[in-house]
Amino acid sequence: MGGVGKTQIAAKFVQIHKDEYRKIFWISALSLKRSLNEILCAIGCKQLIADEPSMENLTFVFLSKICEGSKRSLVVLDDVTEVTKDVTSFIRNVKEKISLLLTSQLRDWEDYGLIQIAVPCFQEQESIGFLQNELSSASQQEISILANRLQSLPLALHQAICYIKKHKVPLHKYIEQFEACRKSVLGMKINSFTEYDKTLLTVWDMAFAKIRVESNNALLILGMMAFMDNRKINKKTFSYFDKVDEFELNEIINLLCQYSLVNERNECLEIHSLVQKVIRYRIEQKQFVEDESPLTLLEVVLLKIEVSIKDLELNADYEDLWYIHVFRMIMSGAFKTINFDVSRVLNIAVGRLEMENLYQLSELLSKVLLKQYRLFRDVETFHTLLVVHRCFIGASSQLGLLNLNEIFAFEEEFSSELEENHIEVYWWKLQEAETYNVHGRMSLCKDIVRNLFNELVIKKGFDNIKLRLARFFTVKEVEVLLNSVDTNNLSDMNFLLYYDTKCSLYIMNGCFDLAEQVMKNWKEHLHRKQYSRSSQFNFPKRNCFLLYKKGSYNESLLACDELKRDIVFTDANVFILEALILIKLGKFNEAEVLLDGFNLRNNGIIIQISSYLKFQKHDFEAVVKLLANVENEPLSNLLFLVKEYAKLHRQLGNNKSRELVERCLQMNKIVNELFQVQLDSINF
Repeated sequence: MGGVGKTQIAAKFVQIHKDEYRKIFWISALSLKRSLNEILCAIGCKQLIADEPSMENLTFVFLSKICEGSKRSLVVLDDVTEVTKDVTSFIRNVKEKISLLLTSQLRDWEDYGLIQIAVPCFQEQESIGFLQNELSSASQQEISILANRLQSLPLALHQAICYIKKHKVPLHKYIEQFEACRKSVLGMKINSFTEYDKTLLTVWDMAFAKIRVESNNALLILGMMAFMDNRKINKKTFSYFDKVDEFELNEIINLLCQYSLVNERNECLEIHSLVQKVIRYRIEQKQFVEDESPLTLLEVVLLKIEVSIKDLELNADYEDLWYIHVFRMIMSGAFKTINFDVSRVLNIAVGRLEMENLYQLSELLSKVLLKQYRLFRDVETFHTLLVVHRCFIGASSQLGLLNLNEIFAFEEEFSSELEENHIEVYWWKLQEAETYNVHGRMSLCKDIVRNLFNELVIKKGFDNIKLRLARFFTVKEVEVLLNSVDTNNLSDMNFLLYYDTKCSLYIMNGCFDLAEQVMKNWKEHLHRKQYSRSSQFNFPKRNCFLLYKKGSYNESLLACDELKRDIVFTDANVFILEALILIKLGKFNEAEVLLDGFNLRNNGIIIQISSYLKFQKHDFEAVVKLLANVENEPLSNLLFLVKEYAKLHRQLGNNKSRELVERCLQMNKIVNELFQVQLDSINF
């Protein structure tokens, strides 16, 4: 049941018992995965997290590196509204290793091996005592009547107390007003409202009526908050609401806090989900405010924020000002039309490492846009659909949820549209190729990138696509692509990508002096203006790769250590590069430990390196398992030779003849050389 004080009880428990625990973590169940990721990054464990970490990976690192499997670590998992796969995984993995306190309206937690403690409403005497403490001048009879009318529900009792104190209304008058309001509420047929919800609806209706008289703008702001993410509403959001200035906004927030409809904490506002539910119902029934729609006003506010803040994707404060509420409104279906920059909200989801959110968001938007395009067949909608569907393919692939038949079906339905010469079509095809590459469908990948190459190399423009396409090709094709790029019209960001691609070309050619000259020009370009940290990070990463290819392994290892200091942008490629360096230095065990935590299924390069490391340990079964499903001709040939070598190696147990030993040594040399060719061909 909502509104009985579960979160407050958990907070009180933490306050009383804080000295009994060495570490205490308060995590919202609604953002479990992201919260764990942020905690781990904040204390320097980023390098231990996979590129797109699974809940199992995050939980393992959290337990081993932070909590150290100690019962003296406490995690409060607050407001579990749904038993998701992530929540289930987290509970099952931590419940025996640390102390776990969970709050939820759901039941049957015994099935998870947890002790369940029901938090009921107050008993009658408890609610009477609570009211007497706050309303000392009221009579025993009046207090008893009010406790009965409010069904001893703590949230309703607290709301009533705030109302009575603010308006200094006699208790018997409040009870009369409550009864009058209650009659109209009880007459409503609201399937989604329990009797307790109706009690709260009555109490809040009385508060809404008073606020309506005191400040209509306060009611509008409260109405907007009903559609926002209730956990973190930045006060600055409402500075974009034209109807109020800073002084009036502060007055409104103070008013809403007096009625206990919102709480203010660290420049952010919080509103109970039940308050939101009641307000949305009243708005839907057109019984909240006259003439104006809070939802429409909120859309206007968010659009103003989007237009006025240029660095929305780079500033975490602005993300919370805009992104979390746009995300909430999309997922709740509150938006009737899509008037905002779809790419921006998707890019922020990527930047915040919210792959599940990106998946849900892109899946929902894809369905909306598909329906819209099938009805109206307008080109602009289709291009937006391609942006969203591209994100859906990427997110679902990384989460292991992608069915390749979905791509096949999309391509078949829109085959004529995908023949268009448009940048979003090319971007979609590039994502398609990368997905096939990840999933081992090499022939499909090669067909797409070859067609893109043939089509784009003779066209002007599309330079950013050409530069990203280069990673699929060998030296000769990369040279052709670079020659087709118009460097006079490159944006600053694409010029950085141009330097990166050109440097990579020289490194592949073994022209290290030329690569160093490009690095020098690249560095000068970076100093000309302020670039984002992610853009600047590619420079030292490419320099590290150059040192590795030159054979300066110790120097490149030091460069890798320096790269990993930036825990935000350190990605899988940095660890892959470090593993390659460690292999060159003969430190096979260190390389294997480094890659152990990664999700092998989603990274073909790590599969290659791990296969080589397993082969060095003669773990042939592991090598076969890793390479079995890879659709790559050189690796398939390598797999065949590994199996043959494994047979010879087993025979050595019974037959150590000179001939067999020499055959084994020869086969071992061949396999190692082929592995080395594969590793040396790795490029970033």
